[in-house]
Amino acid sequence: MTRTGPELDSGAFWKRIIASTLEEGIPEKWQESTFEGRSPLAASFLEQLPAGARVLDFGSGIGRNALALARRGHSVTVCDVADEGVQFSLEKAREEELAVAAAEFDGWTVELPDAAVDGILAWSCLDHVTLEWATELAAELSRVARSGALLLVSFDEDKSDDPDSDCELLDDGTHHYTSGRRAGMLFRPYSNDEIKGLFAEEWELLEFEGDDVSVPRRGLFRRT
Repeated sequence: MTRTGPELDSGAFWKRIIASTLEEGIPEKWQESTFEGRSPLAASFLEQLPAGARVLDFGSGIGRNALALARRGHSVTVCDVADEGVQFSLEKAREEELAVAAAEFDGWTVELPDAAVDGILAWSCLDHVTLEWATELAAELSRVARSGALLLVSFDEDKSDDPDSDCELLDDGTHHYTSGRRAGMLFRPYSNDEIKGLFAEEWELLEFEGDDVSVPRRGLFRRT
């Protein structure tokens, strides 16, 4: 159980989504990695990573980004609340003899030592928890990053308008879906300033893209 209570355990939603996706077949959009021309900041992240970097793929899903990074010679650690996705990632990595390992993650804490990684990818995951939860996760990412490490984050556009799913609005602005295909999902639309504010204390902003909540916003940061 998470500290938000079982009714706000978005991990259950993602476990269901990952399990059904693996059972029914992975859609094409889930097979293409972030590093295949989707974002100039992703290219900057790759260019600035040291050779053979230790990278944490936080909220790794089925591992499409972790595998892409490992194919480039990096040593990647995956973590996700959906164990099915983590195991799928590890199996694929073993088939290709890639350097991918897993870290235990209970929704709040990553089982890695302090200053353990040279880079972190947190792609479309921190906006699927409440603001308080995201603030704690941002601090956890800061803990496991060494000084000078890179952080690439992506926050989705506002997806609250879904005719198939009802949602309630929480006090912090988070959408909690209560019915339909998104039942159990949390999504919080972030302003650009809020995104930057999550990392303001311990990270230097290098690049940022995206104007407002109607489009994905991406940020590239360096650990101070």
